[in-house]
Amino acid sequence: MISISVGEAKNKLPFYLHLIEDKKEQIQITRHGNVVAVINGKDQFETFNKRDSFLQSVKNWREKFADCLFSNEEIDSLFSSRKDDEDYIRHPEDFS
Repeated sequence: MISISVGEAKNKLPFYLHLIEDKKEQIQITRHGNVVAVINGKDQFETFNKRDSFLQSVKNWREKFADCLFSNEEIDSLFSSRKDDEDYIRHPEDFS
């Protein structure tokens, strides 16, 4: 990732856009040493959007089925109570 000042970004924007497009660089823009923006290429932007869309779908699903889901403690309890049960233990030959 390349770090540049706001002034340099303003003066050389076409150059940095070329780096983003052709070299897949990320540009970090700073003001007084603090990061104020990050510029990514289109491919990275689309990847982030897909990820956010997926995470939103998971969130919506969890909200929709909140009353049907087990808590982490309930899941742990279910599995820990059966881990010593010989009938519960699966062996490789069970899958053939």
